[in-house]
Amino acid sequence: MNRHSSLSNSLFVRILYAAIPLLCIGNSSFASSAIPKDSLAKDFLFFCDKLESSHPDPYSAFGGKPYFSLARDMALERILSDSLSVNGFCDLLNEFIIPLKDMHTFVNYPNSNEVNEIRYVQRISFNVLNDGLMVAGIAEPYSQYLGSRLLAINDVPADSLYKRMEKIKPSENRADNMQNLSLWGNQDRILDRLGVNVNGNDRVYYQLLTPQADTISLELPIVEREHIADVEMARLKSSLNLPKGNLQYDFIDGKGNVMYLRLSSVMARENYKYCYDQGWDNARGDIEYHYKSVGKDMPENIEEAINAIPSFSEEFYGMLTEMKDKGAEYLIIDLRGNGGGWTPITLPSLMMMFGDDYFSKRFEVKNIRLISDLYLHKTNQTIEELNRSWGTSMKLGDYLFMDNDYQGDDIASIRKMMIQNAMTEIPEILQSLDGKQLYQPKQIFVITDPGTFSAAFHYAFYLHKMGATLVGVPSGQAPNTFMEVTPFTLPCSGLSASISNTLQQFFPKDSPLAKELIPDVRIMSQDYARYNLDADTPVLKILDICRGE
Repeated sequence: MNRHSSLSNSLFVRILYAAIPLLCIGNSSFASSAIPKDSLAKDFLFFCDKLESSHPDPYSAFGGKPYFSLARDMALERILSDSLSVNGFCDLLNEFIIPLKDMHTFVNYPNSNEVNEIRYVQRISFNVLNDGLMVAGIAEPYSQYLGSRLLAINDVPADSLYKRMEKIKPSENRADNMQNLSLWGNQDRILDRLGVNVNGNDRVYYQLLTPQADTISLELPIVEREHIADVEMARLKSSLNLPKGNLQYDFIDGKGNVMYLRLSSVMARENYKYCYDQGWDNARGDIEYHYKSVGKDMPENIEEAINAIPSFSEEFYGMLTEMKDKGAEYLIIDLRGNGGGWTPITLPSLMMMFGDDYFSKRFEVKNIRLISDLYLHKTNQTIEELNRSWGTSMKLGDYLFMDNDYQGDDIASIRKMMIQNAMTEIPEILQSLDGKQLYQPKQIFVITDPGTFSAAFHYAFYLHKMGATLVGVPSGQAPNTFMEVTPFTLPCSGLSASISNTLQQFFPKDSPLAKELIPDVRIMSQDYARYNLDADTPVLKILDICRGE
């Protein structure tokens, strides 16, 4: 597109703004794939308005405000000229924000019959490793190819597919691109956009490198959604009987020397209670979702329902007490697939393991939060209430600069203040420790993968700074990125969306670690081969390290 056509299109779209009605057409849900263009345009402009007023830096990634406006106008022109489905609109909006490299800013896809129109490869799935994508599931007749590494799809090299993926789905780093390919790359429409040239064909060719170092080409069919499960899927299996539920723990070495803690989310009683007590939107809905996700009936009394949810600090206290009683040396914290939650509920665990050493540690982390109407709505407060609680005189549009290093020499006073404000169910126990450790394991291992995100990434980072060993694959979250979901609803379609409200900086901007936090022990495909393609290879490798092997 030349310069003149860009300017002409931009002017055309600005003129069309006046034609977009102020009121939405229809209601908050659209059952069919057809949706009024004016309603989509209204929702898109509403999203852009929230982005400009609530995001810490919506312009720089586009090259400045003029180019942000140009990208917005071009996207709006497409909305007004094309017949987009709901999913197509979500695709467009999420692609519009790709330059931000921000996984906390998004619009959620709806539950829609449109997914039934997508065709899928039957059947293959991958794990992300440091040396590429490894086959973790495959149609049963081809089970001998489990553990193989992806080389290409239809002769398009895997590295090219990772790079192309960042133009289709939002991501923050290479690990995130690889994860996106593993999640979305089995759909015919995504493969077409990746240049794999499916184009209505009913077969895809995968070039794989087997664990025996043989290069093979595997042909798999593309089928409608309802036929995917017609073929059984072989998957990697684990030789270990590990705890599965969130905050569940147990010794796994047969000697009481290696404790394993599963953290599938950073969500617990503390944050549910806080949100409900503060009157946050959908606090009760979040509690209901918790019970649904764990397959339990929710008590009718809301206080009983909250109190029945496990407490992060109580469970951690119980685990450390058991380790202390046995003199256990090693702790494994498994954060694989942990999409995050609430970072503040992890603070008591750091205090129990490290005592005042945690408060005296220099983390050199900076956070910059934009104060917006959207942020105030999320936290259920007015700007006056915020200023009273923070002792500030801020206005909408101001930035709050924060760091995670505790200022001053009086550690005892800092500790007292932190305990008073901590999200914890055991403040008396924390106070009784008086800055001492409850118990510090000799060595802490933290397992991460691209699904270790948001609050889970924070926890991994802080544990690493305190001396823990990271094992696995880099998180799909960049250390220097935008943070914190700030939810809202698009007025016409009823789609749920979010805008980040904070810019975080964990490393200097020019550091190679600014984009990926690299594990100390990197898990590769040869590690899986060594441990007989065990699904819990990272845990087995840690057990060998604990045994000195």
